[in-house]
Amino acid sequence: MSLWEERAGRNEALFREVNERIEELHAARSGEEIAEFVCECADDACSERIPVPLRVYEQVRSDPRRFIIHPGHQRSELEQVVETAERFLVVEKHGAAGRVAAATDPRQ
Repeated sequence: MSLWEERAGRNEALFREVNERIEELHAARSGEEIAEFVCECADDACSERIPVPLRVYEQVRSDPRRFIIHPGHQRSELEQVVETAERFLVVEKHGAAGRVAAATDPRQ
């Protein structure tokens, strides 16, 4: 695994952890069906916010190799797009990035 791949995987894992806390906050509120999550792309300078239905977020989180990103932020050397929505993409990490994603899953 290259240093860049490892760093990208760690950045994505950090953004995923932030989104886990965002989901917890929204879950505490009754009636909230959509939350604004941070983009989980490999770019550590990215600050895009993405509105995602909580049920979709839960579906994505069922696979530790899947992440929610802003359209155009995908990196074919790290991931493949598995779902396309109007305001976000769901990508699945492969190779070294997939192994880092699985190893850093906060729900394990």
